[in-house]
Amino acid sequence: MKPYFASFLTLFLILGCSQDISESLSNPLVITSEREIISDLDSLENHLFQSLNKSSVQNISIEDVFEDSWLSSIKTDYSIDRPVSVEIKEHHPIANIGRDRYLTQRGKSINPKGQFKQLSIISINGPEDLLSNLINLSRELQTKLNKLDLRVISFELRNKDQLKAKDDSGTEYIFSKKEFRVQLERLEDYISFELNSGKGNHIRYIDFRYNNAIAVYHS
Repeated sequence: MKPYFASFLTLFLILGCSQDISESLSNPLVITSEREIISDLDSLENHLFQSLNKSSVQNISIEDVFEDSWLSSIKTDYSIDRPVSVEIKEHHPIANIGRDRYLTQRGKSINPKGQFKQLSIISINGPEDLLSNLINLSRELQTKLNKLDLRVISFELRNKDQLKAKDDSGTEYIFSKKEFRVQLERLEDYISFELNSGKGNHIRYIDFRYNNAIAVYHS
């Protein structure tokens, strides 16, 4: 049979007896995924073995499998005479939200442990209840910077009304949260008339918080 692992459930494997899972998993694991795997494969295999070996075959705690990992679901196919096939799905991270925590595409905050691949995603810093809003604002900024092939690497709410962003060239951008979209239009004008002329190569930061003006600081 094909047992399924799913978050917040308890998995019951029926293999005809109540033998220890350590015996049933003496065969190697073959791990597959439809997407590129974020987890370190050696660490992931060890994690699965350790988690599953904690309990009897007939009563496995799902929390042991998914806790502190990138895993969102796994599907196994077991036969005594061949390797255990494990098809995994991992959380899709959209932002680093500090202290080794990540926000997933489904809005879940996770704190995976151990080794995993380096992620090229934005860092978002701000109150928990404003994270989704800050991500949306960072995407609006990213849309403007796409014209220059620049990528927003960090976006944060410094206080109640100050937004600070940084791109992968090292340039920082400072906005007022209340006037963000108005000031973003000024950035678009600035991109058209200044940055595309080559004058933006050594800009340290740009402050858009002034009324009808922009402060540009060069390094």
